[in-house]
Amino acid sequence: MLKRFVSLSLISFLTFLPLWAQAQQPVLAVLPFSSPKELQNEALQIEKLVQSYITDLNLFRLVATADRDKILSEWEFSVNETLTDASNTRQLGTLLSADFLLQGTLGTLGSNFVMTLEVLKTKTGEKVSFSSVEPSVDMLSANLKTLLAKTFMQQNREIQKTIDSEKDILGTWRGDKGIEIVRLYPGGTGQAIFTSGARMDLKYTLENGNLVIYQVSANTERFYHPLPYKVARELVSLAKPMRWIFTDLINNTILQGKKISTAARYEADRLLEVIHDTERDAEWVRTGN
Repeated sequence: MLKRFVSLSLISFLTFLPLWAQAQQPVLAVLPFSSPKELQNEALQIEKLVQSYITDLNLFRLVATADRDKILSEWEFSVNETLTDASNTRQLGTLLSADFLLQGTLGTLGSNFVMTLEVLKTKTGEKVSFSSVEPSVDMLSANLKTLLAKTFMQQNREIQKTIDSEKDILGTWRGDKGIEIVRLYPGGTGQAIFTSGARMDLKYTLENGNLVIYQVSANTERFYHPLPYKVARELVSLAKPMRWIFTDLINNTILQGKKISTAARYEADRLLEVIHDTERDAEWVRTGN
């Protein structure tokens, strides 16, 4: 049976600001990840990656791995069995001086790999879990930061209805479909890196509590990957610059709004129709400051 992998009950934490967190950060203990014997090395690497990402968030004080292992060894218990009991969860939290426990499992489902993350609040035993299925462990690892951020805001969706300061949005984001990374810089500029490897310069403005982002770079066929090359080449001269309008900032972690771009109807490698100002939902997830 697949065990649970980390899903942070960052119920409280993502709403806590870094200045507060420096003095009163909740303590999080990452428990050893579970996996079949043949995946133990991969599970250990993912566990270390999770610890690194959580450190980058600067929202917790992590229990040192050596201290965790010492206590687990002295108590001599099975993590997965003990954490099914709320009283044992509280006991372990007390021993580790942790407000939250995070455990994870890496397993398989047919030819795919499954990662499950679970976070427990030690005082109440409350759990939040999230699973992801990918065709390879590398893809699980590549998407881990985004999955963590989405999981963190699951329980407490505190929506900031207006985005009034660029301080709210500066940093690195995982973009919507086709965009691997977006970096927003002070002074209204930014850059997007597409999954095709293409780079797009951006500018942004704050308008009536909304974040509006505009494409600055000239079109290139690599902006339209994976469309057929001939179709993409035609769109270079026909498509309008892309733009995004974000109206909600959730837990200072997720931007939600819409993307306005040019759509194309095609058959094989022949462009049939160009549809300007097409709107679709867009969501960007913060991955760094």
